[in-house]
Parts: sequence; structure tokens; C-alpha cells
Amino acid sequence: MALARVARSGLRRSGGSFGGNRTEDVFCEGVSPCQCSMPSLENVREYSNLSYFSSTKNVNHMRFWSRGIRVMPHYHSPAAEMVAEVSDSEYDEPRHPGLEATKPGEKPRVVVLGTGWAACRFLKGLDTKIYDAVCVSPRNHMVFTPLLASTCVGTLEFRSVAEPVSRIQSALATSPNSYFYLASCIDINTDKHEVYCETVSNGGLPSEPYQFKVAYDKLVIAAGAEPLTFGIKGVYENAFFLREVNHAQEIRKKLLLNLMLSENPGISEEEKKRLLHCVVIGGGPTGVEFSGELSDFIMRDVRERYTHVKDYIQVTLIEANEILSSFDVGLRQYATKHLSKCGVHLMRGVVKEVHPKKIVLNDGTDVPYGLLVWSTGVGPSNFVKSLNLPKSTGGRIGVDEWLRVPSVEDVFALGDCAGFLEQTGKPVLPALAQVAEREGKYLAELFNKKIGKKNGGKALSAKDIPLGEPFVYKHLGSMASVGRYKALVDLRQSKDAKGVSHAGFVSWLIWRSAYLTRVVSWRNRFYVAVNWATTLVFGRDNTRIG
Repeated sequence: MALARVARSGLRRSGGSFGGNRTEDVFCEGVSPCQCSMPSLENVREYSNLSYFSSTKNVNHMRFWSRGIRVMPHYHSPAAEMVAEVSDSEYDEPRHPGLEATKPGEKPRVVVLGTGWAACRFLKGLDTKIYDAVCVSPRNHMVFTPLLASTCVGTLEFRSVAEPVSRIQSALATSPNSYFYLASCIDINTDKHEVYCETVSNGGLPSEPYQFKVAYDKLVIAAGAEPLTFGIKGVYENAFFLREVNHAQEIRKKLLLNLMLSENPGISEEEKKRLLHCVVIGGGPTGVEFSGELSDFIMRDVRERYTHVKDYIQVTLIEANEILSSFDVGLRQYATKHLSKCGVHLMRGVVKEVHPKKIVLNDGTDVPYGLLVWSTGVGPSNFVKSLNLPKSTGGRIGVDEWLRVPSVEDVFALGDCAGFLEQTGKPVLPALAQVAEREGKYLAELFNKKIGKKNGGKALSAKDIPLGEPFVYKHLGSMASVGRYKALVDLRQSKDAKGVSHAGFVSWLIWRSAYLTRVVSWRNRFYVAVNWATTLVFGRDNTRIG
């Protein structure tokens, strides 16, 4: 099989890169065998030392088409069939399709890994008159995470917090040499300036997983982070996380399912209490906001629409230390009193094990649950851990003051997956949306005003370009909703600094106004405003679909 691919590659030697609208660059269906000369079997063996990067046994006899990638069936002539009969066991690194390196005269290609806050802010600001952009991510949208908890209980619709990446950077959908690929990056070769990707598998392709490569001039790694589980047994199998829209959808379905099942006859009192016990692990902003939204949902909607089981439902928030530890002491105390008043049971403890129907704490306490939401912070993903790149404290990709990855050319990292190296003298910044957004904005300006305008966009051409002022982060403050039209606003620049802090209804108005203005598009701002108004007048929707 591999020899067949090598033979076919001889037909494409005069072609260029895969991708774009250049049909002469790909092996197109309909080309007659008499139009091309086929290498002989003896000549094919001369190619055996070519370097390829991964196995293509999964893509035999298939046709795959997306913007910029085409793979055709192997057998287009009797000669090809003869070559294909030779075993490919001798060839461990067959070739895959993809985007080849840019040619002289073409715009530099910037490859972005991820569609989180950092990646999307960078893509939004990138000048596509200077660069072609390629975005690789397993999701095609950005999630407005500060409002994600509201979708779990029906305060907002799911589409209100999801912004398509093609709306953020229209060139990905309209420019002939810019692409969005629904795939995950599995490896990076910094010497060859290539990333290796694997398509998202859902049974839609003839053979999966399907792999391809993308050559880059500049690479921006903004692959995000993964929830921290601290190696606790049973977390991944039994708990829900709250970082993606599909997480919120699953939480909502589980919550409403438990509410409806608990009303069925034959359910014991003990089982009703378990089904309707919602446990949140982690007292950070996400855990507190979800607990507040859930308690508000219970007080305003569950007690009215599920009167038979309204006295059984309970929310428990478990934190090892204090909730909202980064906030002012007075705000923490306010949040504690308010959540307790709204029916949220606060517990101090450390989870030892998670079972399908209960969690076990370090002190031996069993806590039965029907819904378990895990929100204990984030850490580096397995992909980031696997990269042979310098690492900062905590296992993130190490960067310098200009967000470059030292020791490799043309690679930048930002967002939750990156952190300053110790030699920079800067602390590793927290995994916050405002940090990621600020880094994305800074790097886009660096690419546009420094690298791009001084012809440093091509690979290995920006070594001697002065980059100007390094990135400096200034914290603008923190906000968190605690439910029942109450919120916290902490405008201190650091945990130990002095500054304005406020809690209550006015803070809730500030919280909503601030996030409404930060929603990426006017379309979603309209959706959010309408959802808030509809919920205020008619209450939350409790329909369970799916």
C-alpha cells in the first residue's frame, strides 16, 4: 500500500501544496492513466528512504474531501494495482495528505491550535492581508465561559454562549488559503515546521481516525487546559465538568431527569434524597456561580413546578479550604452567608474517591449524590505534557516575555496552556479568561505591527526583528454571581493589594453589564439580553430534550 502511495507521489512531483483552489496541485479524479507516466516497480524502491510521519492504513480505499485536503482512491491504473500488491511492511512512515510549506510569493501561514479565549482573540486581531490563517481545533466555536453556568438551569440558551470561529475571523470561511479544520493536533515537528492532526471521529468518515499534516510559517499554541482531578479515582467516570457547551447540556439533562424520575411512584424516601442531591466540588468562581444559579433555579422554579419533591432537593458545595480564596475577605464572608441563606450547604472536605452514587471524603464521610459537578481548577492537558518543549512551573509550555517558546523557531504559546519561564522573573499567570484574551490581543499586534510589517512572517525569518515592549499583564479585577440578584465585584489588582470591593444588587448589575459588553458579537449580546428578559418574566424553561 505504501509503495502505491510512493508511486502516486511521482505523479504529483510537479504539483505544489495541497489546499486552496489550485486543482493542479492535487491528484484529481478523472485523470486518464495515459496522461501520466507511472514509475516502474523497480524505480519505486528508490523512494524507500523518503521521510513520512505516520501510518495511513486507516485511509485505504477512501475519499475524503474538505477545504484544502483531498485524498483519492489508490487504484487508478493497472500499474498502480501491481505496485499495491507489494507489502508495505518495509515502510514504517507512509505519507499523509495536508498543507505543504508555503512557496515564495505566497502569504505566510499562521497555524493556530485551539478556539479558546486566547486563540480566538488572536485570530480576531490577525491581519489576514498579511497572513493566511489555519485554525485546528476539535470544536468550531468559542465558549463564553463566564455565562456557561447559566445555561445549565435554563437562564440562557446554549447558543447564547457559543460564538462560531468563522464569525470571529471571517477569512477562515472566505479566504482561499485560510482554513478551519475540525481536528485535534497530536504532535508537532518544530524542525520541519509541521503539525500533525487527527480528525474528530464520529463515524462520518469512511475510515477513522484520519490523519493529516499542516506546514506552518508561524505556530501559535493555544490548546487550553484540562480539569484537574488530582488522580482521584472515579472522577472522570462519574462527575460532570463545566468547561464546554456539551458539559452544560449533559448537566441540564441529568438535573431534569433526576427531578422527573423522583416523582415516579415506587421511589423510596432515601432514593429521592439521593437523586435530588446536587453536589459541587470546588469553591472557585465556577463552582460558586453554578451553586448560586442552581439555588436560584430551585427557589424560583423547582418549588413551583415540582411541588411533590421540592422539599427533597438540596445543593452541597464542598471545598477543601475557603470558597473564592482569591477574593477579598469581606466578599468571601458575604458569599458564604448568602449561599447558606439560599439553601446551599457548605462543607469543608477533601474527596478521596468517587463512586457512581456517592463520594467518599478523606475523613470517611459518605456523601450520596444524584448529580456531581467537578470544578477544582485546570492543569496542563496530555497533549501539552507530550510536547518536547520547555515547561514552566506547573507543566505549562514555557514562554519568554514576548510569548515565544525558547529554543525553537517560530513557535508561540498563550492562554491556559502557557506560562512564563522562571528565568523571565515573571510569575505564571492564573488560568483566567482575561489573561488569555489580553495575551491574544498582544500577540496579534506583535504579528501585525512588528513581525508582519518587517517581512518576518515566513519561517525562520524573524530572528533579528526587534519585537518592542514585552507582554505585561495588569489584573482588572474579579467578579462572581452568587444567585438571587446578588454578585461580588473585587477590583483589586492582586490578592494582597488594596482596592474597591463591593457585594449585593448593584454588583449584580455591574456583573451583568460587564459580561454583556464582553460577549463577542452583537448577535449573541442580543440573545443574552433577550434570554435574561424572558427568564425574568416567564421563569426558566424546564423542558428536557434528548
